[in-house]
Amino acid sequence: MPDAAGRLQRIAAETAGEHARRAAAGAVVLRGVQAALAGGEGVRFLAARALAEVEALGPVPEARVLLALACMVAAEPERGRVAGLAAAYAGVLEESSRYAEAGAVLELARGVAPEDAELALHAARLARKSGEPERARALYREAAALDAAGPPAGAGRIARLAQMGEALLAGQPERALSVAVREAVVSGDAHAAAVGLEERARLRRSAGNWRGAARDLAVAALRHHGRVDRARAAHLLADVAVAGGDPLAAREALLAALAVGDRPQQELARARLQGLSRDLGDRLGVRRWGGAGGASPMVSLGLRPAGRRVERSLAPVLARWRGVLENPPDAPAAREA
Repeated sequence: MPDAAGRLQRIAAETAGEHARRAAAGAVVLRGVQAALAGGEGVRFLAARALAEVEALGPVPEARVLLALACMVAAEPERGRVAGLAAAYAGVLEESSRYAEAGAVLELARGVAPEDAELALHAARLARKSGEPERARALYREAAALDAAGPPAGAGRIARLAQMGEALLAGQPERALSVAVREAVVSGDAHAAAVGLEERARLRRSAGNWRGAARDLAVAALRHHGRVDRARAAHLLADVAVAGGDPLAAREALLAALAVGDRPQQELARARLQGLSRDLGDRLGVRRWGGAGGASPMVSLGLRPAGRRVERSLAPVLARWRGVLENPPDAPAAREA
């Protein structure tokens, strides 16, 4: 069993402040989980200490999943449940760019469930983000192999996502992603195609091709099945439109996020619409999105229009796109351009 607790404790010793405190709390919880899995002595003491550490941690992002892990220490933990919670904990750490800690926690999850292809895929993505390309390639291939050896139902899904990850490590990642996206579309895997399109949009935006990035995100939103994923792509599209000097297109994207997202995404869309309206001099929009209580202090959020403006806005095209996104037809989503 990988000593994830030991690695987190070393990280806590090498850092300071809030980061060290949170890493140390995670180490205590994982120490208890490892002891419970191994059937060691003193598990009840470790469980009580883990719960106390989580309580003292306060409302940090990882508190909920650490509490769930701590509650499992006193009982006989089910290994699949432990692996799932450890993966969730690693995901929270990854979102905070705490890659070393996330890697340690993922090793624990993979030690508990070594044949889980999704965990291998998560580890590969983390290795790529951490600047370890060779390790990432090996893990992507391992994820694909585990997927092929798994149950027939859903076989190939992880392998196609692993292909997207490997494409990002290629010498010409945009071209490699285009090939991977086409293969996903042919196979009928809309989710993998959408993931690849989002990654290609990121590459295109960094290269200054904001229209290409906008097109990729618009198609990705249509290919996603879940409302949360669709709204997330719409928010990204709004960012790209503003970066390209097209605030009217950004407004269409935010209206789409408002229509299809969950509650936090809708609240964010309203706040961004208010900020965008203010920066455009749209007083009616400011009043509309400010709510009954007046203007919200939470405005703009990095969505100020660029100094230059495009001559031909994508807003009319995105207005039609928004209609399809909000009321998807029974037929498959629009074909990849």
